Amino acid sequence: METETEITTNIENTETAKEKDQVGIGTKDTETLSAKPITVVGHRIEDVMKEEKKIGEKVVLISKHPDREDNIEISQVKYLKGDKLTSSGMWYNLDADKMIPKQSALAEAMRKYECNMIADFDGKTIATDLDGKYLVIKAY
Repeated sequence: METETEITTNIENTETAKEKDQVGIGTKDTETLSAKPITVVGHRIEDVMKEEKKIGEKVVLISKHPDREDNIEISQVKYLKGDKLTSSGMWYNLDADKMIPKQSALAEAMRKYECNMIADFDGKTIATDLDGKYLVIKAY
C-alpha cells in the first residue's frame, strides 16, 4: 500500500509527464558555436553507457568558449590518421604498460597540446574545429 507521500509524488510525476507531452516544436535553430580557441577549466573521465551497460570511458574537457557564458564540454578530437582527417572520441584506455595507447585519439590530442598526462589539459588554450555542426578539439 502506498503512503500519502508516495501517492503525492506519483501524482506530481504524472502531472509533469502530462505537461511534457503537451510541448510542441520550437521555432529557434539550435545554437552552433563557431570554431574558436577555448580554455580548459577542468576535465573528467566519464562512463559511456549503451543500453544500461558500460562500454568504456571518455575524457571530457570542461572549457570556456568566448561566445558562451556557460562552460561547454568536449570529448571528441579531430586529428590526422595517416593522410586523412578523422574524428574520434577521446576514449580512456590503457596499454600493457598502463599508459594511454600511443596511436589513440586521446594521445594525439595530448601530444598536440604538450600534455604528459590528462590533467595537463587544465588551464590550456586549445583550438577547436567543426565536425558537422559539433565542436571538436583540433589536433592537427
